[in-house]
Amino acid sequence: MKAFWAKITAFFMVIVAFFSGLFSGGDSKPVDPPTEPTTEVITMPTEPITEPTTPTEPSTEPTEPSTEPVVTTVGQYGLPALPGAAEPGVYQSAGSTEIVRYENTTAEDFSSYRQTLLGAGYTVYDARSIENNQFATLISDALTVTLSWFANTKTMRIIAEARGALCPLQDDCEAVCDTLLTGMKGETCVATEGMGYIIRLCDGSFVIIDGGMGDPDSVDSNKLMDILNAQKPEGTDKPVIAAWIFTHLHGDHIGVFNCFSLDHHDDVVIERLMYNFPKEEEIPDSDSPYMLDNSIYRYTQFKQNLADFYADVPVVKLHSGNRFALRNAQFDVLYAYDDYYPKTILSGGMNENSLLIKMTVDGQTTLWTGDFAFGAADLVLQEYTAATLHSDILQMAHHGWNGTVPLYSTVDPTYALLPVSFAVDMDNMLSSAQNAWLRDSANLRQFIVTMCGTWTLKLPYEPVAGTFERIPTAETVYPSYPNLLGS
Repeated sequence: MKAFWAKITAFFMVIVAFFSGLFSGGDSKPVDPPTEPTTEVITMPTEPITEPTTPTEPSTEPTEPSTEPVVTTVGQYGLPALPGAAEPGVYQSAGSTEIVRYENTTAEDFSSYRQTLLGAGYTVYDARSIENNQFATLISDALTVTLSWFANTKTMRIIAEARGALCPLQDDCEAVCDTLLTGMKGETCVATEGMGYIIRLCDGSFVIIDGGMGDPDSVDSNKLMDILNAQKPEGTDKPVIAAWIFTHLHGDHIGVFNCFSLDHHDDVVIERLMYNFPKEEEIPDSDSPYMLDNSIYRYTQFKQNLADFYADVPVVKLHSGNRFALRNAQFDVLYAYDDYYPKTILSGGMNENSLLIKMTVDGQTTLWTGDFAFGAADLVLQEYTAATLHSDILQMAHHGWNGTVPLYSTVDPTYALLPVSFAVDMDNMLSSAQNAWLRDSANLRQFIVTMCGTWTLKLPYEPVAGTFERIPTAETVYPSYPNLLGS
């Protein structure tokens, strides 16, 4: 019985000890009570516990300076910026073309930037100098980058665009015929001006410069087709146009192409188209908003022709410093619309878009100006001297209305081509300051004017004395092919 009560007593002691520990928050073991009450209050966090964060105090540990170069980029293509240069101007031109323009640069800047692109994986397609000006075309799988640096203005341009057709640097061929230059007299009554020149190369293929206004009755497009057929080598199936070059975006220069494309796109082979037009967004507020209307002479029809008939024909966008060979003719681009930025056709007009191209055939040079305007002329004279601009044959700018005395006196030509298809009073035409300079130049032997009829001459041009008038009149009639002017 004593053993039974001993067990009961032990059981109750365990129970008491358990509850005593539970309510005291301690172990189940008995502990000595504290001599003084505690003041510590423990609270549970109201927010979830997170990992410790980085101390806000800056570290006092020394760090090694980075040896990695700081790479900055410019423009939509992320090209390297020019180190140490002031902020450049960045301009969006037509299509994918972006122009980055740096001022106050040096030849060393140009060279180092070219090396930077090489280090970034680009390869050099072409590199050259004209006088002290430097040019290079570099390519990657995705982009074409055209670099230019002009010594007198200290301007450097980086022109980047999606990789496309490039200028042919060599174009060997077998000579089978004489090289000819033809000036086509437009027959349209829509415009009194117009400009179209056809160069037959030594293999019988052709280069066309502009074309003229054209007409909806196909008179001028048929006339051009007749010239090509008459001058192509015997046994040739279709005339081959090695390049159709457009100086600028005006109807009296692209109109014949538009009409010809509608009438004869299947009758010729066109190897490439070459131009540098302004972006379409500039046109509505320029001096030539009509170039976006729906008539046959406009840019609207031009673009439609490219889409309908020439989707597979390469389009070469020309830039300053480009050079290209077409059979036995060499071409140098001395001005393109990129050079005019930050100005645009909104301030200077569409004629500032005209290319300036120097052509060389067997040592004789021709300067193609299109409608070359006054702002472009001033810029070119800052960038080049007579060493570059002097030419044997000058196409008078804008049908005789443009050009300047400083430009013409620097070119100092022996022959002058005047692209007007209507009868003009030559005394009046030659009374402007720039044309009077040509008229009075002792070096100028002959004005060749398309109002006197479609004419053809042999290149190089050396007319026989007594076979031409120095200054023709509205009554002058030029011989027709196969008879040649000056022979």
